[in-house]
Amino acid sequence: MIPVPLVRRLIKVKVKVRRSKFLMIAIVVMLLAFVFSLFFMYFEKINFFDALYWAIITMATIGYGDVTPKSEGGKIVAMIAAVAGISTFTALISLLAESFISSSIRRMMGMHKVNFKMHYVIIGEGGSVSSCVDELKTAISLGQTANGEIVVLLPSEDEKKRLELPDDVEVLIGDPTNKETLYRAGIKNASHVILALEDDSKSVFVTLLVKNISKAQVFVEVLKDESVELLKQAGADRVIISRSLAGRLLASAVFEPEAVDVIEDLTTSSRGYDIAVVDLPEIWGMEYREAFERLYSRGLFLIGYSKDHIKLMPRLDEVIPKGARGIVIKGAASSEG
Repeated sequence: MIPVPLVRRLIKVKVKVRRSKFLMIAIVVMLLAFVFSLFFMYFEKINFFDALYWAIITMATIGYGDVTPKSEGGKIVAMIAAVAGISTFTALISLLAESFISSSIRRMMGMHKVNFKMHYVIIGEGGSVSSCVDELKTAISLGQTANGEIVVLLPSEDEKKRLELPDDVEVLIGDPTNKETLYRAGIKNASHVILALEDDSKSVFVTLLVKNISKAQVFVEVLKDESVELLKQAGADRVIISRSLAGRLLASAVFEPEAVDVIEDLTTSSRGYDIAVVDLPEIWGMEYREAFERLYSRGLFLIGYSKDHIKLMPRLDEVIPKGARGIVIKGAASSEG
């Protein structure tokens, strides 16, 4: 079995060669059309535009018959143009067909390049990737986050088959520690990059690479507590310790299972209730009591606010500061904020 990396390298070389051939043949076709036009114009005593029109139509083997040779010299030029046209146009069309086929193969193998801007890039493997995709798609559809394409970068074709991601998600295959792979994913123009790798050291290295070539916000899932500080130093905007969180939820399930159900509900925006942080300038300067009552009538349960730090369950008479964002619980189907 031929190694996949070797196949990818051969395809890249083939694409470069094909592009140079396409350009060369296109130039030959243009030069031949120009030369045949001059000869036909000379023998048939017509203007250059009509001669060029005849040359292209003849070389393309269309032959409308509205411009035909009358002289012997013109007929000889026509015969040569027809034979040359069949050869060159056939080569040109075959290269175009090959280009489309090669492009399809590259896309099937996840080797293609995306040209999106302000999109989301998810890099990793495992269930975290598919969960992240589903949550992002729901949030985008509800207007909870900016609309943008979702690009997923996976380490292998097997992982792509295992996850079965939605068809409208661009899936690329490659090594995220390779800059070329990151450029293919459009990292430079991405708005957010989410890392869900199964190796914290690799997460640190990829974070450094991303921050070096992009201004995107980087959110990272880590496995060990000691990796948090390293990732923050590498430039990660937010770090989530997945196993610690999962461990706490598992322990809580023993003595307060209902709390685990509530947390799962609040962190899933596609059903039940959702916890969200939204811009609510209308409550700035209000006491928490008044702000709570006003938002409750709109189906928003105000539990606190965020400004420089998180403040949950403030005093009833505490004034909501200007610029604060409200932390609310709302129905998952609501697009408020």
